[in-house]
Amino acid sequence: MKKNGIMIIIVLLLEVLLAVGSNFLFLRLQEQDAGREYRVEIARVSRQIQNGEEPDISSFQYVKKVEPFDGSVIENDEYTAAVGPDGTVYRISYRMDQRSAKGLFVINLIWGVVFLLTIAVGVYIYRKILKPFRDLSELPIELSKGNLSIPLKEEKNRYFGRYLWGMDMLREKLEEEKERRLAMEQEKKTLVLTVSHDIKTPLSAIKLYNKALASGIYEDEEKRREAHRGIDRNLDELEKYVEEIRDAAREDFLQMHVKEGEWYLSEVMNKVDGLYAEKAGQVHTKFVIDPYTDCILKGDPERALEVMQNILENALKYGDGRRISIRFSDEEECRLVTVENTGSSLPERELPNIFDSFYRGSNSEKQRGSGLGLYICRKIMQAMDGEIFAEVKKNATEDIFAVTAVFRKR
Repeated sequence: MKKNGIMIIIVLLLEVLLAVGSNFLFLRLQEQDAGREYRVEIARVSRQIQNGEEPDISSFQYVKKVEPFDGSVIENDEYTAAVGPDGTVYRISYRMDQRSAKGLFVINLIWGVVFLLTIAVGVYIYRKILKPFRDLSELPIELSKGNLSIPLKEEKNRYFGRYLWGMDMLREKLEEEKERRLAMEQEKKTLVLTVSHDIKTPLSAIKLYNKALASGIYEDEEKRREAHRGIDRNLDELEKYVEEIRDAAREDFLQMHVKEGEWYLSEVMNKVDGLYAEKAGQVHTKFVIDPYTDCILKGDPERALEVMQNILENALKYGDGRRISIRFSDEEECRLVTVENTGSSLPERELPNIFDSFYRGSNSEKQRGSGLGLYICRKIMQAMDGEIFAEVKKNATEDIFAVTAVFRKR
């Protein structure tokens, strides 16, 4: 912020120097103008007086009057003196050329306005841009530290109002997510503790049955079979508890908030084109969006865009980089949007698993990722009453990996 203040001061000083320089240059030019009209008129009248002629000032613009000099008379006009042949001193009253004074006034007025505008713009920039930005400079750091309760001062200016609103929504979303994760963690810990306690009973029974069988306490065959049945029952109970733990571990950890609404297909596809046409070009990948007829679809346009982004990111990451295309088709009351990329290296047997959470295919060994992209797509599409599926298309020259998102029409 200090640097910005210094820059404004430097600009103001430069303006002052330019104003002084323009004044100096103007005065020098005026001084060099020796033929100004009022001086010419005075010189002409002086020659006429010195030659004993009666001066004629009727056609003069600056000389106002010529009269014998009287020291008792006070004149406000500028004047000069001339001596006639008989020794009479005459007063030549004239009006000075005011153009230089007016020129200086106009120049300084313009520079004054520029100076004031510079100050006004500097104050405006400071109050509306620099100061709010300085107030926000610590916000990302605090959020990264996990300080999600930091208050945000409401700002209504057009530069930062929407940004602040978005940051506040992000903060609230992170805070909600943090609380949800803590609650889920607490539930899981409670479940683990409860199940761990419940497991002790069947384990103790199995140990007793096993000890009895090992020591030969049950001499009767029927009793031994009953002991084995008891072990089986307790093992079934243990298996049930293990299944509960596994279900808790695989419980959906992502809550997809989808707004119920409607949107035009072109609304999302224009954004997709703007985001990925240049990005694909940078890696020399041909990016094609087939012609389509616009229609109104159900769901959340922001979530639909998120689905398309996840699919396209996968296409860029796992394709061979030659071509990515988006195709459209209709089926019953649905619009199918298919993203195809050349160079599929995923075995068909893995297709049923690619939409599972944390699943990464055998073609992802050299690529970084979490295995959540297509899982998130499936959860979003299900929340919007849609569907998503993938297939590998084989032809004589290449394998094509295709992911199709099924959106319902309004």
